[in-house]
Amino acid sequence: MSIIPTMIKSKEHYEELISREDPLLIYFSSQNCNVCHAVLPKVMELVDEYPIEVAQVKVDELPEVAGQSLVFTVPTILIMFEGREILRESRFIDFAKLERTLSLLQP
Repeated sequence: MSIIPTMIKSKEHYEELISREDPLLIYFSSQNCNVCHAVLPKVMELVDEYPIEVAQVKVDELPEVAGQSLVFTVPTILIMFEGREILRESRFIDFAKLERTLSLLQP
């Protein structure tokens, strides 16, 4: 099974997603960020084991969403649960911490 991230296309779409109760991983990236392109496949491989929706925000296209979420560097990963941020990893992603957080969200 391979998850494909939902592309967030508007501020309204983003707000609707983050208000949900279910776990959500949001991946903030930029078109010309080589680190972002290298990290995304590793993140997707990791989340494939967990029941979590994945969404992607391209900060070049939606700078207001990045600003609203206080995302100032990419890549940034947010994990939302029950409408609250429970994890934030920026630039240098700690995959062990990410995996521990995902395991806590198991039903």
